[in-house]
Amino acid sequence: VILFHEPRQFAPLPLGSHLVILSPPSSSSKMIVSEADLPTLIKQSDHLGVLRYVRSHKLRKPSLVVDHALALLGPNLTKNRPSSNPLLPLLALGPAIDESERLAALEQLCEAALDVHDHNLANNCLTEIKIYVPAESTRVRRLLGLCLESEGDLDRAEALYDDLLKDNPSCGAALKRKYAILKSQPRKEAEARGALNAYLERNGGDASGWAELGDLCHGMGDYRAAAYAYEEVVLSSPLDPAAHRRLGELYATVGGRQNLKAARKHLAQCLELDPKDVRALYGLVAAAGSYLEETSHASKSKREADEDDIEVAKELVKFGAEKLLKLYKGSGRLGKAVEEVLAQQKNSL
Repeated sequence: VILFHEPRQFAPLPLGSHLVILSPPSSSSKMIVSEADLPTLIKQSDHLGVLRYVRSHKLRKPSLVVDHALALLGPNLTKNRPSSNPLLPLLALGPAIDESERLAALEQLCEAALDVHDHNLANNCLTEIKIYVPAESTRVRRLLGLCLESEGDLDRAEALYDDLLKDNPSCGAALKRKYAILKSQPRKEAEARGALNAYLERNGGDASGWAELGDLCHGMGDYRAAAYAYEEVVLSSPLDPAAHRRLGELYATVGGRQNLKAARKHLAQCLELDPKDVRALYGLVAAAGSYLEETSHASKSKREADEDDIEVAKELVKFGAEKLLKLYKGSGRLGKAVEEVLAQQKNSL
């Protein structure tokens, strides 16, 4: 990691002084961290750089974080504590870190320790953080809630998050953790759904939150609500083939001519973005085939009105069947089974 600092003006030293400035204090300079890959930072033993990289790229590597954070902060978490003496950072034989950087590393280490089930280390991090941050702050209470969850004390953790939400109803961290607690408990799917809806009311642009709601509604059997949720995912991520495939499958599950038309549209879009998605190919053949079956029971006037859509559905069945037959050609008994199923679909056209 290359650090660029603004020029600093230092007072001239008396004759005979031998003060060597090795590293300007990071708290009083603007740092620009070069984009280095993670293996390089690890090889260079740049512990601070590794922690920054993991944070900025939102990686979940708890063992790596624990190793490098302990190397940076020491086994007792007392290393690199900020000092009131302004000359100590200048004399430090290593990278000086300011209080905010140290707190970020402690918070990162606390969460990683919970991931590896080291509760003693997590509690030690929390104790160290309380030296600099008030115990009633949102930052500390959020970490305390995570510690309580890890220890299995879900009631106290949920009560703590409720207190956080009383102080700040828009606290995203508390809303998400409350949902996670409810989801982890059996027969609380309805309460979990309510908690997730409360989060999405205040964070409507969170695509991952909508995907979570879609999966939750799908598990509860509410396919229409799941499709609505995945519509929001597609709006946020229109180039995500998996989102289009999931939405297409949900529309096909709901059924009905209009929903089946929407299903084949999204499944076709998935294949446009990812032509190798075999599951989408199967879905496209099934959705188009179901649409043809639905229209076969409709009145003559409705079939005439949907004549163009019927022809499109027939072509989609042929297209998907040909692609799948090529994929499974020469694969033995599985290939023969696929051929029989697809032959039935083509014969029904």
